[in-house]
Amino acid sequence: MSRQYWTDYWAKVVLCIILGLLLTFAITRLSSALTPQGLLASDPTPSAEAVPLLPKVVLAGYHIGEDQNHMVKAVFYLQNNSDKDVKDVNILCKFYNGKGSFTDRKLWTVSGTIPAGKGLKHTDLSRIFVNTRSRVLSCRITDLKVVRPPFFVLHRAAAGHGAAH
Repeated sequence: MSRQYWTDYWAKVVLCIILGLLLTFAITRLSSALTPQGLLASDPTPSAEAVPLLPKVVLAGYHIGEDQNHMVKAVFYLQNNSDKDVKDVNILCKFYNGKGSFTDRKLWTVSGTIPAGKGLKHTDLSRIFVNTRSRVLSCRITDLKVVRPPFFVLHRAAAGHGAAH
């Protein structure tokens, strides 16, 4: 056997050892990234404009149930105690089994506008893929948007104005 053969052989062995160590390192890092909510899942963070309003916009109540078609229907009662109109309220619901272990989580968006100082009952939210073994859940508001005045407003001219040239 030639010297080149042994050099190539040992180079391949060293390369396999290095790749094996890298793979082992990657697997250990990946297992630490796994959370009960899933791979690299974290709780959503609110936007900067939502942070001061989150204590004032309240999820007053909610009901989530399953109909005969296995569609999960959600009803949310929101109360806006702030002095600004809000819209696109994101609600995160976490589902737990009877033993208290995490099973699933879903994010709903209530797309209606909630006027300042008023409440809203939103009922037309449904999901088909929710773990139906869940018995306990907790929901909370994670983000919202402040309603801004329109960028431009259309004004109609008075009748006959500008008609004569």
